[in-house]
Amino acid sequence: MSTHGRTDFRTLFSQEVQKPEEDIRLDLAALYLAGEEYPEIDVPSYMAQLDAFAAQVSLQVNYETAPADLAGAIAGYLFGEVGFHGNSGEYYSPENSFLNRVLETHTGIPITLSLLFLEVGRRLGLRCSGVGLPGHFIVGLDDSGEYLDPFNGGGSLSSEDCRTLVRNMSGGRLIWTDEFLATSTKRDILFRMLNNLKSVYMQSEEYTKAVGVIQRMAIISPGLPSLYQEQAWCHAQQLEYRLAIGVLEGYLEEAGDPEDAKQVKEQINGLWASLSRLN
Repeated sequence: MSTHGRTDFRTLFSQEVQKPEEDIRLDLAALYLAGEEYPEIDVPSYMAQLDAFAAQVSLQVNYETAPADLAGAIAGYLFGEVGFHGNSGEYYSPENSFLNRVLETHTGIPITLSLLFLEVGRRLGLRCSGVGLPGHFIVGLDDSGEYLDPFNGGGSLSSEDCRTLVRNMSGGRLIWTDEFLATSTKRDILFRMLNNLKSVYMQSEEYTKAVGVIQRMAIISPGLPSLYQEQAWCHAQQLEYRLAIGVLEGYLEEAGDPEDAKQVKEQINGLWASLSRLN
């Protein structure tokens, strides 16, 4: 894998997320996502690590083990024996969004630790899905009404616990709706991981990296107006006015006649004005 250039990881990621939902390999897609930051990444060795985790858990269970007990065995192994845990101290580090770094440091944020659990679970035939609560990602055991929180040691949660979690995290500002418990598709999970990464890079003013993240978000959700706006903004922050103009013109072309066309054309004119002042 080490001979791959950065563009190859973009292509590999793109090919993976464009497959039908059931064929998308979340672990592979997440490692391809990390490949742009870590071009030397050895993808097969990380995949082998996930296989090894599943093999270890399989020694403790058998085909008669109930799903909740299997989930408990996976959580006990990953968060107990191996010691994966939530990175509370460095919550906003970009490393928390890269699966290779999570596997190396044994720390992560809710979504990457959930992804780890999901992928070990999938290898063991556990039917489970990601659940994107506002501000906190968890795992749901399919059709059971039971949930677990990989960020907090894989502790089990009822739907009532999930309500409490959201109430506490939002300071009571969010009105609960059962839609919060909807399962996330694999694309949803990857999009949310990228969105976290985008926020980190924008806050640290790493605009070139932010653009790369936004471009991958657009592969998953093409035509989302906010992504074009954010990408153009990142270019403009670096005085890359021509690139910003190109992004917005591309949006107008792809979207046909969007509601915000007038506004976007004004932005483009403003960028041309800025460009003329530079030269």
